[in-house]
Amino acid sequence: MLLNKSIQIIVFKIDNDVFEQLGDISQYTSLIWPDNFNGYAIFELWAPITIDNAKLLKQGNVIWTGGENAAVIEIVKAIVDENGNKELDVKGRTLEKYLTDRIIWGAYTSKGYTSTIMYDLVDKNCINPDDLNRKIPWLENSEDAKVGKDVSQYQKTGGEVYEALVSLATDSDIGFSVLFDPRNKKLIFEVRAGIDRTYDNPDGNDPVVFSTDLEDILSSSYYSNDEDKKTTAMIQGEDKGAARKTVFVGETESKGFNRRELYVDARDLQSEIYGENGETTVLTEEQYLSTLTQRGNEKLAECVITETFEAQIRQFGDVQYEFGKDYAKGDKVSVIDKQLGVQVSARITEVEEDFDSEYNLILTFGYSYPTMLTKVKRMLT
Repeated sequence: MLLNKSIQIIVFKIDNDVFEQLGDISQYTSLIWPDNFNGYAIFELWAPITIDNAKLLKQGNVIWTGGENAAVIEIVKAIVDENGNKELDVKGRTLEKYLTDRIIWGAYTSKGYTSTIMYDLVDKNCINPDDLNRKIPWLENSEDAKVGKDVSQYQKTGGEVYEALVSLATDSDIGFSVLFDPRNKKLIFEVRAGIDRTYDNPDGNDPVVFSTDLEDILSSSYYSNDEDKKTTAMIQGEDKGAARKTVFVGETESKGFNRRELYVDARDLQSEIYGENGETTVLTEEQYLSTLTQRGNEKLAECVITETFEAQIRQFGDVQYEFGKDYAKGDKVSVIDKQLGVQVSARITEVEEDFDSEYNLILTFGYSYPTMLTKVKRMLT
């Protein structure tokens, strides 16, 4: 049975020379449509095999549902079930996927706000690279709001641009997206920080608190895992033996069973950096040790306690908060479940809309990896 929920799926062709609308998917049975705060998300679409659907749902085409995010079709699977029903199972990633197609070209160094470094990485490797063949068509940067940490020295050699962005954003608890602007034929890279709407937040914002006392939470579960937790990191860079440059970060004074150590081999970080233009940049010892410290902080951010808290939020009757109006992706909210003895303040990092026989909106709080993961399932019937 086809879905009657009113949502329009529009398909675009976007390549080096073309940015055009091809048509819309008028027949489909199910759509899982996610939007992440930090990096790409994976969508899935089920649709009957028709002449129009087969023509539109091809690898490389972009699908859009009218919001700020869109996704690239990467997997197309045709299925015939035991009843003879013919369907397409289509999957792909949101537009941040394009950033996985570029590497950091050589050694890169910078300093400033985390967002400033992230914009610069994208500009140098995706928007205005020295080699124009590396340019991602239609992509541009939004205005830098200067959010995140103030990084004294950052250095990275090679690796995906996308991986570097995720690591930087996670360390600073901020997010990034590639927004879709079909009217102006643009893909817009944006770094953003959400609003703190937790209980007693220091900024005086209206709080958003889901609570069992207020009967917001219909069902819930809690999970905690600290097997990957590390507290203290040794980071070693250039030189050899006793002369090797070394710094320590984290809880350096922790001891006994409370101390969990991590070793980071950062020999790829060098004090002499050779640029594409042939120029050499020489870092002072203080600057070089700052790059090691930054690397260590990023690695420690990947080794924390993983917690999950899932709650189905009531959507009938007098609902206190409306998503998109009272709170949004990237915001921090509070959840209090006295039955489980859990109180969570975490950031909304994913919004997933499920268009099926019923419409479900699933909110994910925290990072699935490496920080806290909390899912709040919001059902709209």
